[in-house]
Amino acid sequence: MTSPDAVMKESNTGLFNQLLKEFSDLTIDIAEISKHCSDPFFIALLLFQLAKEREHTNKLLEEINKKLSAQQSQRWPQLEEQTILSEADQRIIALAEQKGMINAQDVKELLAYNCVNAGSQRLNKLFREGHLAKVRSGKKVFFVVKKTSLLPTPNHPQK
Repeated sequence: MTSPDAVMKESNTGLFNQLLKEFSDLTIDIAEISKHCSDPFFIALLLFQLAKEREHTNKLLEEINKKLSAQQSQRWPQLEEQTILSEADQRIIALAEQKGMINAQDVKELLAYNCVNAGSQRLNKLFREGHLAKVRSGKKVFFVVKKTSLLPTPNHPQK
């Protein structure tokens, strides 16, 4: 009876014989290279070749990324971000379009707020979102319409 080690050794020997030709070619190349390892010119050539191959690989990867991006953009087109304003914000913008410019006191009266601060906060929010532009006149701050709402209303046709 053969031992498991003997069976393993026989199968490894067969595998080694199959790979022997490739292995011997590789070891010959390595032996050739090792003869020249102390030559600085040879090392510089190896580094130059390595840099060229890396540059070529980076170009290939860039092309692959471009193709992948193009394919993804065809599958999933970018949707434009649209903001739908609340009813109160739409009323503020309609008032600003009607009057030309408004302030926090106008918003307080329009929306029946208890204090001017709430109107000021709402106007500043619309300013930050890009719907209104801010104009200062001394201590007073006025707001004018910068762009129209994306929600269709009688006063605001959709783009």
